[in-house]
Amino acid sequence: MHARLGVLLLLCCISGMIITSCSAERDVNKMKSNSNQELSESERKAALKEIEPERIQAMNTTGLHILQQMGTKEKAGNNLLISPYSIAAAIGMAYNGSVGETRRQMAEVMGWLELEMEQVNASQAALQQLLTHPGKGIQIGIANSMWMKDGIPVEETYQTALQQTYEAEIRTLNGQPAQAKEEINQWVKQHTEGMIPNLMQEPPAKETLMILVNAIAFDGNWMAEFDPEYTTDDEFKLANGKALSVRMMQQKKQFQYSENEDWQAVRLPYGDGQMHLLVVLPREGRTLDEIQQKLLDDPKRLDRGSEYSLVELSLPRFRAEYGMNLKETLQQMGMEMAFDPYAANFTEMISPGPNLQVYIGQVLHRAVMEVSEQGTVAAASTLVGMAAGSAPPTDWTKMEVNRPFMVAVVDKSTGAWLFVGNVNQPEEIPSR
Repeated sequence: MHARLGVLLLLCCISGMIITSCSAERDVNKMKSNSNQELSESERKAALKEIEPERIQAMNTTGLHILQQMGTKEKAGNNLLISPYSIAAAIGMAYNGSVGETRRQMAEVMGWLELEMEQVNASQAALQQLLTHPGKGIQIGIANSMWMKDGIPVEETYQTALQQTYEAEIRTLNGQPAQAKEEINQWVKQHTEGMIPNLMQEPPAKETLMILVNAIAFDGNWMAEFDPEYTTDDEFKLANGKALSVRMMQQKKQFQYSENEDWQAVRLPYGDGQMHLLVVLPREGRTLDEIQQKLLDDPKRLDRGSEYSLVELSLPRFRAEYGMNLKETLQQMGMEMAFDPYAANFTEMISPGPNLQVYIGQVLHRAVMEVSEQGTVAAASTLVGMAAGSAPPTDWTKMEVNRPFMVAVVDKSTGAWLFVGNVNQPEEIPSR
């Protein structure tokens, strides 16, 4: 009787983000993109046509579901941060090799049931093209890689799909687990601008024969900077009622703003306005979990009533970092078979054999975000987007972000969330 060999598949999705004005000092050549070269208008329109709106909404919704699930497991007051884009990209690479019920469960959790594989891939490729060409003032690097041990019978069509859709690097997985960990961590460090130096805390299991990695690094300049002279020490009210001293940035400006009985929301543009930071502050007495459930029930509610307003904004400088293994969370969401050593079906990834059974062992994810005052000087484009003929606002709206809040980095043209998180306790940004 032959022993059954479990071919362990490890998915890694990592993301780092800085909103500063220090782009010129950073080695942007490390980023696997030509994000300093803008797409022409025709190229941008062609890419947008390939992107399925349903896939973008599903990606954002899945991100919120994961955020909620992680919130129930973490200690109250811990910061939570994920990249819905990075998670979707890493799982998408594995999805290309799935078959049957394994594929169906993955599609159901990720919101891809109504899409053919070709649509998922075309949408992914177009989104990656748009994100890596975000316009002036923003640098985005996206890198994908497949690490596999020598001799693994990977299907040629699968390898081609990863190279064509995800522009994935094909690399050899070192047979020594400790060395494999070192090589992958170094690759991740390079492709996240050094923000995530140690994704893998432990060496991969000996039976791990393939690792799929997605990395995204973001370095963006505010369209309208916060003047450091107005940054002051202030109190941030934690969920447990205690007060934390934070450095609070101040700015009075015209921003896209909305409010209702549940929250205040403001969008802070950076670069030339192709992307923005969405800040959602629950009303006193409301929790982040409550407002996120309302967004899951009605995703378009966040956009209703949004208009350009004069906002007197107080926002803490902060750093947030979070890492987790998403395996249990994805299983609870319904993606069970992909992790089952005896039931998973990835025969379009690795040629089947009597002693081979491919399954996902872990889905490692880590994200880092830093937000500070620096940014590009505000330009005339700050006011672009106001409805024609509308009178300029005259009343100031005060928004003091002095208690737990939600943030999301949003691509304006697609609505895609690159990052989303709960800032429950702003951490100080370390000096460099």
